[in-house]
Amino acid sequence: MVLETIIAKELTKNISETVAKEIPKDKIENIKSAGDGVLAKLDDIKNLTPEKLKMQAEENIHKKFEGLKLPKENGEWDGELGNSKWIPKLDFIPKVINPENKTWKQILDKYGIDGIEFKDGYPDFSKISKGEVKIDDFTDDRSSNFAQADEKLAEKSDCSPEEVEKWRKENGYTWHECENCKTMQLVPSEVHGNISHSGGISEYKKQNS
Repeated sequence: MVLETIIAKELTKNISETVAKEIPKDKIENIKSAGDGVLAKLDDIKNLTPEKLKMQAEENIHKKFEGLKLPKENGEWDGELGNSKWIPKLDFIPKVINPENKTWKQILDKYGIDGIEFKDGYPDFSKISKGEVKIDDFTDDRSSNFAQADEKLAEKSDCSPEEVEKWRKENGYTWHECENCKTMQLVPSEVHGNISHSGGISEYKKQNS
């Protein structure tokens, strides 16, 4: 058994020396470098903590939605950033459009919701929409988009565009321009204006840049 072990070692040594002679030196260095790279990656993996993994995942998601506005303060996501529901902090008083200084709880309770769903980085306001239309000539001119939407809703509601505009202004509603650059949703300004988001104009500019 001892003799067999000695013979095996000698054979292995001879084979290694033969292979080393036949492989060019630069190739051996490349193999060594590749091996070192693998070992370095293994070390990186061993050093990953749950906190680091979470940070990397969030960085990857932020890169995915680069260029889109997403809410990030005074609330939380109930799942993946940009692909779940944004739930505002209930006792926070939003500042952008809030003439009565309501808390988020008061605002959300008024419309029977607890947050706004996002999909692929865009908000879905359909649950609180009072009307939805599709316009023919979407541009980055918001006033033009709004005028077209007023006209389309007026046709559906048997009234004038001026009456639609008057109603939405008196009742605190605005048009949300959806990311398909066609659909317009009539939604409460106090929700729409206080949740950071991107919409149709952002997408239009991206497509036409």
